[in-house]
Amino acid sequence: MGDAPTGLRVLGRLRLSRSTDESTSIERQRETIQRWADAQGHRIVGWAEDVDVSGAVDPFDTPQLGQWLTPDRAAEWDTLAAWKLDRLGRNAIQLNRLFGWCNEHGKTLVSCSESIDLSSWAGRMLAGVIAGLAEGELEAIRERSRSSRAKLRESARWAGGKPPFGYRATPREGGGWTLERDPLAVPLVRRIVDDVLNGKPLNRVATELNTEGYRTPRDYHVTVKAGAPSVQLEDREERTSRWQASTLRNLLQNPALRGHVHHKGQTVRDDEGVPLVLAEPLVDSEEWDALQAILEGNRGARKHHKRPDAAPLAGVISCIWCGENLHHNQMTVKGNRYRYYRCPNHREHGAEGASMVPAAEVEELLESEFLEQAGDLPITERVWVPGDARDQELRDAVAALDELTRLVGTVASATARERLTGQISAVDRRILELESQPVREAHWEYREVGGTYRDAWESADTEGRRSLLLRAGITLRVGVQGRRGGHSAGVWNWELNVPEAVADALAR
Repeated sequence: MGDAPTGLRVLGRLRLSRSTDESTSIERQRETIQRWADAQGHRIVGWAEDVDVSGAVDPFDTPQLGQWLTPDRAAEWDTLAAWKLDRLGRNAIQLNRLFGWCNEHGKTLVSCSESIDLSSWAGRMLAGVIAGLAEGELEAIRERSRSSRAKLRESARWAGGKPPFGYRATPREGGGWTLERDPLAVPLVRRIVDDVLNGKPLNRVATELNTEGYRTPRDYHVTVKAGAPSVQLEDREERTSRWQASTLRNLLQNPALRGHVHHKGQTVRDDEGVPLVLAEPLVDSEEWDALQAILEGNRGARKHHKRPDAAPLAGVISCIWCGENLHHNQMTVKGNRYRYYRCPNHREHGAEGASMVPAAEVEELLESEFLEQAGDLPITERVWVPGDARDQELRDAVAALDELTRLVGTVASATARERLTGQISAVDRRILELESQPVREAHWEYREVGGTYRDAWESADTEGRRSLLLRAGITLRVGVQGRRGGHSAGVWNWELNVPEAVADALAR
């Protein structure tokens, strides 16, 4: 240890990359610095303690030490003492900047375990050598980490860290880790997926989850690590974070929902362009496509989904002039409550096109005409028939081609471009092969499901009746000419649209 003036004011530097690292614990560092200060007759005037802070962070940017490296606080201490030099940083350039700052402000810097004291020329020389070695060690750690994670991704093994919500890490036969469905979280993920597919807005889903006390993915992960897994808050437990629309969007756009290996938000593929699968998927391909279309604002993807608390004829009644769905509205005038349906384009229909259609009257009209024409017919519902496996495989291959093509412009190295080109060629060959084979595409079919429309109508509530009409594909286009204000006077124009399958039954 070099000679240093006695009676100096010492600022102790404590840093830890991970709070679980026992070999370099905060207490061990504190004891070493305190013993050194006592032996030299110095006085500790403060501690700059940073936990969970990487050695790659510039000392001037660390939360605690950075506050002491300012002109305002420079007069409060004389010597900066650390357990080892790497507690100050692992970057030679950053450490040299710190050395220069100390020299400019008349400060000394001491490494208690390495006998380095910047007050001597030998200490300064040794500090520069060790700083260079520390930087090399940090870069080696980074490279080993990158290589290890890349290898794990290629072998479809879990690289560690926080599992995607809906999964949990489990030991893998032969060593390492993999992911499996989390029986506690999966039901919540399915609820969220179903709510969004059924047309419920993200903000509403988030509000309901908060009201019912469901943990966010972040809080749930902390709970699992603590050994008391629960998808809902315990009695009198305070919430530390809340569900937001952005939380749901991140969850539903994560490729992990499909069980795919992913890196920086992108699906990892093999040399043939096929996604690497790490775990059993939480959604199938059709659900994934529908979710992405909805989240991207494709309203067409929502048309066959009902909305919660919908009006009696929501999705069934439309404007006879423009075909837009009519919106259900309510208003109160002089204490009287009125319900009506209004076309969103009502201002474009001119004076003859009524802006409002009385709700009760049009609901009664539809019920009367529907039961008169189809009440005694067997119920015929529109059923979605998925395509065969080849159809789904073709759609997945086209999606893979789109994704790989977008990545071409983002890579810089020749190796990455060569790998992408090989994957694109493999996917192209698979598409060509699939396109040459007969494919049964996904489509809607009408099937008789038993019972009559009248029986089903009379036994159903309001939402059940609306659902019956939607499943049958029956709609009503309506408008009133010459109507003014809230009065029902005017000429009604309407047209009941009956699907061909139901119309054929009417003709028999």
